[in-house]
Amino acid sequence: MNRRDVKEPALVSLPDRVRDRDVFHDKDGRVFVTLGYIQPTNRILSFFKYAPHPDGKWVSGEQRYERIFWGGGASASEGMAKAPDDYLVYDEHFGVELLEVPRDDVGKYFSPEIRLKEIIDDGAKDPLEKSVGEMAETLHDTLGIPLERLGVTGSIAWKAHDPSFSDINMNIYGLQASWQLQNCYDEVAEKNPHMRLRELHEWERTMSRVVARIPVLPVEDMKTLFTRRKGLLCNERSIGVMPILLPDETPIIHGSESYTTVTVSPVRVEMEVTSERYGLFLPAIYEGLSDPLDVIEGGQVSRIMVYEGSFRGLIREGDRVEVSGIIQRVAPTGNRGELSYQMMVGSKVGAGKEFIRLVSKA
Repeated sequence: MNRRDVKEPALVSLPDRVRDRDVFHDKDGRVFVTLGYIQPTNRILSFFKYAPHPDGKWVSGEQRYERIFWGGGASASEGMAKAPDDYLVYDEHFGVELLEVPRDDVGKYFSPEIRLKEIIDDGAKDPLEKSVGEMAETLHDTLGIPLERLGVTGSIAWKAHDPSFSDINMNIYGLQASWQLQNCYDEVAEKNPHMRLRELHEWERTMSRVVARIPVLPVEDMKTLFTRRKGLLCNERSIGVMPILLPDETPIIHGSESYTTVTVSPVRVEMEVTSERYGLFLPAIYEGLSDPLDVIEGGQVSRIMVYEGSFRGLIREGDRVEVSGIIQRVAPTGNRGELSYQMMVGSKVGAGKEFIRLVSKA
């Protein structure tokens, strides 16, 4: 069967509330990926990942695409510059200009769960799809995670993948299922001969990209953090599984608070981490407390918000960390609470200078 004749069961109506890492096309065929769980109601905060191009490597149906986003804040900013002007808006919640596609401009939306179900029900069409099915069934059989809590995203979701160069990106949905997997990676590897944990040296290319994006971060500090990174290989093929919060689980609703930048460039602050509950997700949130800081008139930072995905899931309760980021004042809307302060890691203005490193482990 020709690829252009393939049916698209994963192509569904745009849901009322999108989730992190959802894939959609606008009406002109540009491909976007939702960014995080703090989402406005009438637009979709996202990054521009692929654009139609006659010489592009990625092919879906009769259309070729070139890749726009390659990871990191600088790449996201480049994508913003290539997006339509009306997709760029000042977001009152975040206090900055962001790329937010109007919901009315969405042409296609793909369900990662339905795409996975298609692969399992209809059978794999290539080696990548075969690995996706094996990974899903292994997590289900070993940990009892419902298949409905798993999905496949990236280029596989919209059938633009190529077995010769594409990666496999899967999602696991829900706070409980995400932490279950996080705490049971070793068990999955031990109970299944076709699975093994990714070793530290196999993260070298990832760590190199992070250090290239954030040159002020010492390599040894990056390696220390990555000893905590969990990943699985299925029959020697690496498969990333991203934890995703369900819409009714998100700790922050868009518009419930607003952020005002206090420091125009990144500063370094030490903090004791008291909660990692939402540290697996994007944005990762770590609660804690800094010492009183002169820059905020003796106030204390009580939260780290991380949009630089390299630091997702790597900090533990009880850690003491040094954070390089932008200090922001957090104001609840409607006078519903008290002012607080957070460190933002992954801002546009601080690109290349924002990070988290361990000072002492829990």
